[in-house]
Amino acid sequence: MGFKLGSRVHRSIENRSLPARAYRWLLAETARACIAGESVLTSDMLDADIFHSLHQPFPPAVRQANHLRKFMTVYDFNPLKYPEFFGGSDSQYMDNLIACLTPDNFAFCISETVRDDILKFSTIPPERIFLTPLAADENIFYPETNAPILAAIRSQYHIPEENYFLSLSAHAPHKNFPHLIHCFSTLVETGELNDTNLVLVGPNPNRNPEVRETLAKYPKAAARVIIAGRVPDEHLAAIYSGASAFLFPSLFEGFGIPPLEAMQCGIPVIASNTTSMPEVIGDAGILLPPTDADGWRQAMLRLARQPALRAAFSEKSRQRAKLFSWHRFIQQTLDGYRASLQMPRS
Repeated sequence: MGFKLGSRVHRSIENRSLPARAYRWLLAETARACIAGESVLTSDMLDADIFHSLHQPFPPAVRQANHLRKFMTVYDFNPLKYPEFFGGSDSQYMDNLIACLTPDNFAFCISETVRDDILKFSTIPPERIFLTPLAADENIFYPETNAPILAAIRSQYHIPEENYFLSLSAHAPHKNFPHLIHCFSTLVETGELNDTNLVLVGPNPNRNPEVRETLAKYPKAAARVIIAGRVPDEHLAAIYSGASAFLFPSLFEGFGIPPLEAMQCGIPVIASNTTSMPEVIGDAGILLPPTDADGWRQAMLRLARQPALRAAFSEKSRQRAKLFSWHRFIQQTLDGYRASLQMPRS
C-alpha cells in the first residue's frame, strides 16, 4: 500500500497549491504508517517461522521474538558510501538497518555489489546472505512496434520525428544528468550530431537545478533536449522502444533497473561501469566510466552513425534481459527461506 500511495505523491508533486501540498502530506504520512512495522506481535506472527522486512528495520517486537528467523531485504548502502549525496535522515536509516544485520539474522540482496557491502558494513556471515536480482515487468516493458502508438506517444511528449537518445531516472544529483547533457550538447554544437535529440524522463525535473544550468550553457543544443518529466507506466514501452539508445550515466546503483527495462524493450544501452551496473548489463551494452566525457561522446556517435551496431546491441539486449525474471526472483527468495530453516539458530 505504501508504494501505491508514494506514486500518487509523485504524480501530484508539481502542483504547489496549499490543498495539493496538504494532500501530499496526508498521503506520505499514511504511507509511512503503513510501512512502519508492527509494534506488537500479532497472533499470526506468534505462529510464524519467518519474518521478512522488505524495507524497514525490524520493529522492537520482532527483534525480541527469538522464535522468528528474520530476513531483511537490502537494496544498497549508498548513504554510507556516498554521504555527500544524501541527508542526515538517510544516515540514521542506515544505522537502524545495519543494526538488524546481525549474525543471527538473514539478508536478501539485489546484486553482488550489495552483497559485498553487507559483508563490509555488517556482522552477518556470508552463508546467511542470499542473492535475489530484480527484474522488469514483462507486461510493462516490451518492444513496442505499433507505429500509431509510437507516433501518439511521441506527440504527447513533444518528441520530434527524429532519432532520440533516452535517459530515465529520478532527477537526483548522482544520476549524473548534467554530465549527459554536456556530452550530448557539445556534439550538437560542433555539428557532429545534428539529427538526434535527447529525451530525459523522470519525476521532479526541477529537483536538480544543475540540469537547467547546464542547458543554459548550450543555447544551440537546448532545443534538442526534451525534459519529459514523469511518464506513466503504460507509456514506457513506447518511450523506450522509440529510442535509438538508452543512456544511463549514474555514478552508483544498488541494482540499476532502468537499463534492464531498456534491454527488455530491445534498446542498445550505454551505461556506467561502476557498482552493480556491469552485473545487469554484462556484454550487452557499452560500459564506460560515468565521468569520461570523451568516451560517452564517442559511444553516442558510434550508435548514432552505425545502424548495424545498434541492431547487434539490440539483439544482445533482448537476450541479456531474459536472464532476469520475477519467477527467478521468487524462486531464489523461497530458496533462501528453505536454507534458513536448515541452519541452526545462533
